[in-house]
Amino acid sequence: MSIEKYTTKAFVLAMYDNGENDKSFKLFTRDFGLIIAHARGIRKLESKLRGHILVGHLILVTIVQGKEVWRITGCEEINIESRFRNEVIKIIERFIKGEGSHKKLFDKLNYICETAENYNEIDLRLFTYFILLVDLGYADATVIGAKNIDEYKSWSVEDLYVHFVITKDLIRKHVQMVIKDTHL
Repeated sequence: MSIEKYTTKAFVLAMYDNGENDKSFKLFTRDFGLIIAHARGIRKLESKLRGHILVGHLILVTIVQGKEVWRITGCEEINIESRFRNEVIKIIERFIKGEGSHKKLFDKLNYICETAENYNEIDLRLFTYFILLVDLGYADATVIGAKNIDEYKSWSVEDLYVHFVITKDLIRKHVQMVIKDTHL
């Protein structure tokens, strides 16, 4: 019986020391959602993973699922210089709970990180909150001007941003209301 390896993109949300040489990482992965993955021996000087998994970075990680935990077997950093990446990490950590695939949401957040320098930082923060809340089912997609959730899902990030600029005040009020009502 062979062990199946999965390679996926992931945002590194947090890191925890685990024993003398091990670490655990909280990852938001494209394919599996939020997971905790362990890296054995990563704190040893000769570890091949040692300098590649850093909190706040986007990585391409190879993982295997054990009986109880995910294990990291390989990793490489995806170099995106983004002044907004840490903000996206904080937002992800605040709102996403538990495993479950969020591929489209992951792709949107990744795109926002890659193109953040093209947008106003305050607007981008509100825009990111709105996208996250709609994609997780907390907020109403029609506030941005979509007829329904299916139309919202068909729009690209650029399309969403154009509609966001037009309806920014409504979106700000809606996001504030959703956060207040859901106690997020």
